[in-house]
Amino acid sequence: MTLLPNTYLAQFQSLRPDFPALAGDAVRASRERLGVSSQEPLELVELLDGVSNELCQIADAAELVRNVHPEEAYVQQASAAVQEVANFMSEVNLDSDLYNSMKVAESSEHFGNISLEAQTVLHHMRVSMEHEGIHLPEDAKEQCIQLLDAEQQLSFKILERQERSEASASGAWVPLSSLGALSAHARGLPQKNDEVLLPRHSALADQVLKTSPSAEARRRIHEAVTGGDAEEGMVSLLAVRQHLAKLRGYESWAHYAQRDSLLQSPQHVEHFLEAAWHRLRPGLLAELQILAEEKSSLGDPSKLEGWDLPFLLHRCKQKHQTADQISQYLTYESLLNGVRLILSRLLGLEFTQEEPAPGELWHPSVQKFGLRDDNNNLLGVLYLDPFQRAGKKVQSAQFTLQGSKVLSDGTRQTPKTSLVYALPQGVHNLTPSFALTFMHEIGHAVHSLLSETHFQHLSGTRGTIDFVEFPSHLFEHFVSDPECLASYAVSGAGKSLPLELQRAHRQRPFSQIEAVQQLLYAVVDQAFYTYHPVGKPEAQVAAVQQHLRDSFSKFELDGPFNGSLVELLGLASPSRFDHLVHYGGSYYCYLFNRALAAHVWRQGFQSDPFNAKAGTRLRGGPCSLLFLTRKDLWLARHAEKRPA
Repeated sequence: MTLLPNTYLAQFQSLRPDFPALAGDAVRASRERLGVSSQEPLELVELLDGVSNELCQIADAAELVRNVHPEEAYVQQASAAVQEVANFMSEVNLDSDLYNSMKVAESSEHFGNISLEAQTVLHHMRVSMEHEGIHLPEDAKEQCIQLLDAEQQLSFKILERQERSEASASGAWVPLSSLGALSAHARGLPQKNDEVLLPRHSALADQVLKTSPSAEARRRIHEAVTGGDAEEGMVSLLAVRQHLAKLRGYESWAHYAQRDSLLQSPQHVEHFLEAAWHRLRPGLLAELQILAEEKSSLGDPSKLEGWDLPFLLHRCKQKHQTADQISQYLTYESLLNGVRLILSRLLGLEFTQEEPAPGELWHPSVQKFGLRDDNNNLLGVLYLDPFQRAGKKVQSAQFTLQGSKVLSDGTRQTPKTSLVYALPQGVHNLTPSFALTFMHEIGHAVHSLLSETHFQHLSGTRGTIDFVEFPSHLFEHFVSDPECLASYAVSGAGKSLPLELQRAHRQRPFSQIEAVQQLLYAVVDQAFYTYHPVGKPEAQVAAVQQHLRDSFSKFELDGPFNGSLVELLGLASPSRFDHLVHYGGSYYCYLFNRALAAHVWRQGFQSDPFNAKAGTRLRGGPCSLLFLTRKDLWLARHAEKRPA
């Protein structure tokens, strides 16, 4: 298996049992190169980015392999390679000689003469080392190392507990009679006294929530899904992260997480969330009223409860089944044609399937595509891995394999990325939700492949946290806009999307409820990571929970429901919200980029989605919007500091 035609991974096919040795060779070569580091700013940046580039090519490809490869031997060896590189990076981050060289370079008279991109690379690398405690006194440095280790272990334990919880048999006992036609799927599950135990995160439990007329059965499942456990672990993680943020010079973990963001501070994030709430509130109330009327029509005039929402939403959406007929016009091939159309008409690029080199692909179903300009120059390579199979650990993800970079000989390194999905084999009619996901990930991929940075450190999606989701959300509009969808959605018989289906697609209901759920999760995230727990975790759980409840006071409304809005919308407790571990302090980015993309779409694309002039503005130039990288954002923010 070659995977990537570069010096290291070309050997992988013949050296599979020694895949970690490839990482070891790269680490040894990197250690030698860093041992003779220069203090001339540009030379040092070139050296550091070059070493990072070689290590990333090993680690990024290995990360892909261990998530998608069908053979366990590959997976194990890839995991070992990832660990080898990670261990070396931990060692580098505590190299005082290298850190001092970076400080000397930044303070030298030549620093102002190098490009702003080079300046920000050096700045970010130095700050990254400081986040590991390199600049602290020995006692504080040791404390930082211990906190980093504690953070890693706590994060792992929390996620592991969540996985065990989802895979366990724990759940809700519900009457067998409440399952109706679904009772056939309950065979083999624990039963007693005419009740059956439904695992709380199972597909069957989800179907009962959506379809069972039994409010009692739905209530039991709802409470099992949203209830919390082991909250002490989350409070312990919060305490560790707040301590780390303080050592790094930040007021809170939220301030640290947003240090390079567009919004820049929790205060600005809070202002955005409040503004979004005021815009969403009227539509939310209207949608809840529709659900309340639906409940009343079933002979139950009582107010809405949290366990009513999935059931009533499902019923109301069934009344819009015309829109579901769009699936017969959504095939994998039609979505690929949509990508070709967007890139060709909007960006003037060709999206062509390429012949892979022997051993380049990790499975026969993987496809290789090239992104080429009008002179047939290869701008980027995309590997599409679309179908389910044994051993594939992800459902929808992008894996960067090689970033944009100008090499020592003056040529540009070709960006490469992979998109991974989990489509059932042989399925021809795809859901509109999958089409959205597909185009969302295509937005990420195109962002990566059209990046033109000098240094790979700032390439593509390695950008500021609250901008990196903008291209992907913008590309979703090429599915959600009916006219755009009609330009490439064709049935297996070759028929185009009818006008009545286009109208139905535009009128899909209940988007406000989903947006407010995202908003409230962002509120949880911000409130959690601006709170400073004091004392033992078990004693702080109640205080943290009260702080979170207080944070929702601005986001309540009088409506046709019992309890709080948070309870109604079924927000999980912190111990079940894994984004608090992965994206602590930055969950608002999804809603922010959704709003930003919608604004840009209305202003620049809605009237003419394939306008080549708008495409030019997106792709590059002084008014570039779509393919901004962290370099561009930093340049815009610091342009006034550029030396004369």
